[in-house]
Amino acid sequence: MNFKEYLKTQKRYSERTLNEKEKQLQNWQQYCGNNQAFETITTTELLKIVELQKRKYKAQTLNNHLLTIEQYFFYLIEKGIRKEHPLKNFRIKTEKKPLIKGLLTEEELNKLYENYPTKGHYGGQFDVYKQRNKVILGLMVYQGLSSGSIAQIELKDIDLDKGSIYISERLKTRLNPRNLPLEAVQIMELNHYLTQTRNKLLELIKTDAGTTKLIPLGDKTWFSSITKNIKKQTGLQEIQQLRNSRIALWLKQYNVRVVQYKAGYKRLLSLEQFKQDELESLKQAVAKYHPF
Repeated sequence: MNFKEYLKTQKRYSERTLNEKEKQLQNWQQYCGNNQAFETITTTELLKIVELQKRKYKAQTLNNHLLTIEQYFFYLIEKGIRKEHPLKNFRIKTEKKPLIKGLLTEEELNKLYENYPTKGHYGGQFDVYKQRNKVILGLMVYQGLSSGSIAQIELKDIDLDKGSIYISERLKTRLNPRNLPLEAVQIMELNHYLTQTRNKLLELIKTDAGTTKLIPLGDKTWFSSITKNIKKQTGLQEIQQLRNSRIALWLKQYNVRVVQYKAGYKRLLSLEQFKQDELESLKQAVAKYHPF
């Protein structure tokens, strides 16, 4: 059993993630000299590689690599190649997140969705991509879903008759499952997508026609490239603004427990950053209109 097969038995990773982890491992292995096998590397030598990787990657990306390396040495221990783990539970400390900025109002979110075109400049396949993108944008604007959650949604999670979407616990996110209502403006768009657009999309990207994903992807298409395109076309600073804005608006409408459920947070503490942002905005308003 090789490392990839080991991960398949331990985690429910997609084939793409498994391939990415193999590349990450190869990236680290190349730092070993001719007289050094990565399988027998010491903690001290690994930490030297970490310092080199810091020059190439941001902390979040490097921590993703470190998770792969940690899993690799657990694999070696299970196979009996190593007795001890050289770098277990080691991560790079990330900078504290700044206060949330660039929140949009309800009116701004509505306009963003309503004004997003479903027709491409050249028609044909560009119309199909635009219609798909508008469905994704709607789920971000009205349900506050992250790109990671949307990428994992399956057809059975959408119930147009009840006007709802179920965000399942099977999704590979750190969020709780929840059932969220769809807005009326989304339902017509979703119906058109499910009955017409998605079939055309499957033909274009040449993927498995039997896939149950709401947003099917081709072999060479990353979901991040789709959201990057949406970000550019909507003029957003960051795509995360959409989820942050929806959560902030929910906090003005519902109690924190309801918002915790809608956002899928496991802990109420996750909403603290939104409260801090609101307090900071209030301080700025007081300073502006009541300087004395």
